[in-house]
Amino acid sequence: MLSDIWSYIAGQFTGMDFWDTIQTVGLILSFIYLWLEFHQKPLFWVVSAMCSMIYASVYFHSKIYADMGFSCFNICLCVYGFIKWLQSDRKGQAKNSEAKGNSSITYRHFRAGEFMAVLGVSALIWGAIFCILRFLTDSPVPALDSLTTMLNIVGTWVLAQKIIEVWGIWFLVNAISIYIYCRRGLHLTTILLYSFWLGASVYGYIKWKRRGTCIA
Repeated sequence: MLSDIWSYIAGQFTGMDFWDTIQTVGLILSFIYLWLEFHQKPLFWVVSAMCSMIYASVYFHSKIYADMGFSCFNICLCVYGFIKWLQSDRKGQAKNSEAKGNSSITYRHFRAGEFMAVLGVSALIWGAIFCILRFLTDSPVPALDSLTTMLNIVGTWVLAQKIIEVWGIWFLVNAISIYIYCRRGLHLTTILLYSFWLGASVYGYIKWKRRGTCIA
């Protein structure tokens, strides 16, 4: 059993083709991406855009069309997030210094009305994407692909607002994505990346909660 597992892992890193190589580059960039997200550095959005460019091509090659579409759309969202975080940093700098020294992490919780609105919009987005994938593409996993894409779209907006519940959204995205990518036979580096992100989503919530300042 152990020898079979080792043979599988070794086989994933020998004779790597073009798609395997760029997924490995994406893995490396994603570690940088996570560190920046944990510490709420605006540069996070720049690295996120670079990762989106890489994975958009990977998803297209693997016929995971909704995730590919989100990766393209996310490049535009990264511009919004970058500007939003810069503005938030300027507004919260004085309050942060008084509350927790030089901490740069701030967050807030969902407001009741805001949460219900997000749920409604999420349902509409999922339905629209599912119909496109089901009737206009040859996607083998239209329901799950549309679900992760919807969660990514909503989660990116929530992250830009620095709402701490975003880490729960990322947990769901990563868990579902691992299942999809195993079914579609993506390279081990991508599956390991999303497994790492699954744990990182728990760590990110704890870090923001313990080290951050709740501003609302």
